[in-house]
Amino acid sequence: MGSDSNAAARGPVRLHGRAEAQRTLRDAVAGLHAGRGAAVLVTGELGSGRSALLADAARSAAGCTVHHVGGVESEVVVPWAWCQRLLLRLTENPPVPAGSDAEILAGLFAGRCPPEAVLAVASALRRVLAASTTERPLVLCVDDAHRLDRVSLWVLGLVARRSAALRVGLLLTVATGHPALAALDGIDTLRLPPMDDVAARRLLADAAPPDRAVGLCPATEAEVLGLAAGNPLALTELAAVAYADDRCDPLVLPPGSRWQAGHGRRFRQLPDGARAVIATVLVSGPLGPDVLRTAVRRAGWHPDAIDMAVASELIVVRDDGTAAVPGRLLRRALRAEVPLAEQHAAHRILAECLDPRRFRLSRALHRLACGIGTAEQGVEDLERAVGDAGHHTAGAVLEDAADFAPRPGVRQRWLTLAARHAFLAGEDTRTRDLLRRVTPHGVPQGTRALRGLVEGERLLRDGTPAEACRELTVAADLLLAECQESAARALMLAGEAACLAGDFAGYFALARRAALLRRSGDSPATRLVLDHFAGMTATYEGRHREANRTLRRVMRLAEEIPDAYCALWAGQAAYTLGDAAQAHTFAVGAADLARREGAVSLVPAALVYQALAALLTDRCAAAETAALDGLRLARQTGQHNLAVDHLAVLALVSALQGDGESAAARLRSITQQVSARGLGRPAAFGRWASACADLADDRPADALTQLARMTHAAVGNQTNLVIRQLATPHFVEAAVRCDRRAKAADALRSYHAWAASGTSAARLALAHRCHALLAHDDAAADEHFRQAARLHERDGAALELAKTELFHAHRLRRARKPRPARELLREALQIFQQFGADSWTQRATAELRATGARAQAPACPGGRRPGRGTELTPQQTRICELVAQGATNQEIAEVLMVSVRTVEYHLRNVFTRLGVRSRVELAACFR
Repeated sequence: MGSDSNAAARGPVRLHGRAEAQRTLRDAVAGLHAGRGAAVLVTGELGSGRSALLADAARSAAGCTVHHVGGVESEVVVPWAWCQRLLLRLTENPPVPAGSDAEILAGLFAGRCPPEAVLAVASALRRVLAASTTERPLVLCVDDAHRLDRVSLWVLGLVARRSAALRVGLLLTVATGHPALAALDGIDTLRLPPMDDVAARRLLADAAPPDRAVGLCPATEAEVLGLAAGNPLALTELAAVAYADDRCDPLVLPPGSRWQAGHGRRFRQLPDGARAVIATVLVSGPLGPDVLRTAVRRAGWHPDAIDMAVASELIVVRDDGTAAVPGRLLRRALRAEVPLAEQHAAHRILAECLDPRRFRLSRALHRLACGIGTAEQGVEDLERAVGDAGHHTAGAVLEDAADFAPRPGVRQRWLTLAARHAFLAGEDTRTRDLLRRVTPHGVPQGTRALRGLVEGERLLRDGTPAEACRELTVAADLLLAECQESAARALMLAGEAACLAGDFAGYFALARRAALLRRSGDSPATRLVLDHFAGMTATYEGRHREANRTLRRVMRLAEEIPDAYCALWAGQAAYTLGDAAQAHTFAVGAADLARREGAVSLVPAALVYQALAALLTDRCAAAETAALDGLRLARQTGQHNLAVDHLAVLALVSALQGDGESAAARLRSITQQVSARGLGRPAAFGRWASACADLADDRPADALTQLARMTHAAVGNQTNLVIRQLATPHFVEAAVRCDRRAKAADALRSYHAWAASGTSAARLALAHRCHALLAHDDAAADEHFRQAARLHERDGAALELAKTELFHAHRLRRARKPRPARELLREALQIFQQFGADSWTQRATAELRATGARAQAPACPGGRRPGRGTELTPQQTRICELVAQGATNQEIAEVLMVSVRTVEYHLRNVFTRLGVRSRVELAACFR
């Protein structure tokens, strides 16, 4: 196999995420043996793996002659250079043809061939190729065809479009967007997109040194993947740096990076006007088309400068028309490549042409960068303008402005503020990068306090909560001298970290510190925090009437403060009181406020309480939707502790509906993180969910064991006071069924006091149901069951109503009252079927048979028996919709965060319920 390209000389590499492209090229090569010629053009950005794909296709060309004759940059300006190199390679074996072809090719070799002879040369070259395939098919690999001289490129295009009758496979590669593509129009084209996450992770694993026992830590891995953005070359080069040492500095490309050199070369080859456009977009961030055109006119650049810059792919035009440098890694590379003088000129032209009313913040940055006005005035203008910007924009501008800060203290403050805005904007990797650039020591106290606040909240969402609590507590102490409201907020977040860890002793200590902050002139936000501490402490200590008054004050204060954090804390207060409507309202309000302000990182936390509020009234579908949305956003923003919270809530939703398999699958996915990080709250939620699943499957002894363990956090052996109360009705149910009534009665006293102090009909209904289960007198039990049913109906908790009716019917049957028992069981059975609660359906069916009745499936809406119109559960409906879209069981399991077996289980039930026999029939019902 001949070759004059570096790509061919390198050994084989494993290709990830390119299976379709590999298959297309190999099929083209395989068809040569059947006399089917082919030409395939592979396009992709620098480092996308074009050369590796050609090398892979060449290795598959068994029985073929393979030549690699790629483009050479130094010969781009030499007419016919590539054609001559190709002929020298081909004529090593077959003789040069006689006649006119010989004359044309002789002129080409001698340098006498005129440019207008393109068609004649192409015809002669085609006949040379045909003569080269008399014994074996020929595969010609032309890597980097955009580096061919202009006339050779036209010849190559002419030959490629006429290759069908030849036993020749022309495999070409060109950089995406390159002008050379015009000469190759009409050739079958493969476009290489960025690798997906799965392929990128596999390539990252391949890049690990052989002696490396463990992979990268999750944060570094996420940073590598985020910076590389699916580019194989960039990922490989970044991985080499990341694996080399445990660094603390921001991740950068290695010296001699081929990826950076390639982009730098592309920039330097552009005309001056296009370079100036790229420099302007680089220093400005995303730039509107009107501003960019104004800058071009004012600076006198070539009218086509914007088009040339876009064609280079060093900037892109987004759907909204703005121009931007794509990706953080390219922005870093260009900052190193674009001369400082060109960057300074770009700042000056923008400072002159930006409207001071529309672009106040950007203009302040550019004036500061090019030294217009005094340094102090520049700092003041910038900081005043930042307050009106969204978090993403403010963070990006402050990060850029830090390079032009007049003093080190200002630079550190701006980098810290940029980290704060980046965190709120959901940019986790950038937040860590910015925080690393500000050392916690040797900076002013205010900056150190703010850095601790940002780092603490980041750790709260994606780290060890105990460490987060320490950071936030220190930050609160430092903030006291700066701003009492900020100190109170830091303490509030530290309290959340303590609760997440299950450290209630630590929480009470923080509450005592918060109480010392109270002053007569406190701001509403400070009063809200202090009342929240006081109200939650009273709840944990069983002083429920006091807690009710105090937490109601929190909710009233939140209505006066347009702040996402305050709305979120008010939602927690409302949920604690059992006020489902208010909890939902505050959670939705917090999410809406966060979205309007661009504080994306707060949305997943709000969705936790939105899901829990829905569960208060048995709205399982709404709870699951909110939790799935929260899970997706938490993962996108790097808040993995919140992702664990959402998975625990999803497990609880499944368990309450009797779907133990889904609950178990979701809990298995969080076990490692719960243990490694000491996440006591989701650990307790998980045990509660496991107990609910055990009860649905008629395993009360197992449920009792889980509930006894659930009241202790994963670390520290401290009682989780909140979840102990929430799980009390299930503890009572398990204890009664295991004949442990004394323990059940003790737990119920505290729960009833809590439920009676609030406004939750749902919780009070559960208290009455527990009293009924414990009652020795049938009349008293009947009254409690009826009271519970009335409260369930008032609150719309249908699933819990069905469970209450099942327990009531069981008691009636034992008291030899089968007729009223049957009436309750038929209603309960219908509700269980509508919810898709199969375990509960089976229990109700067995109980109905025990009354002497024949169990029949309840009628569907409209009076029909189960068939195509039968109502499905939200989970079943979602699975059916995904089946209709062509998703496999594995893909459905990944979307819904359940096991493949769970998907199969639900599909079996759906097939039976709808009366269908195949996925095709099922898909037809949902199209």
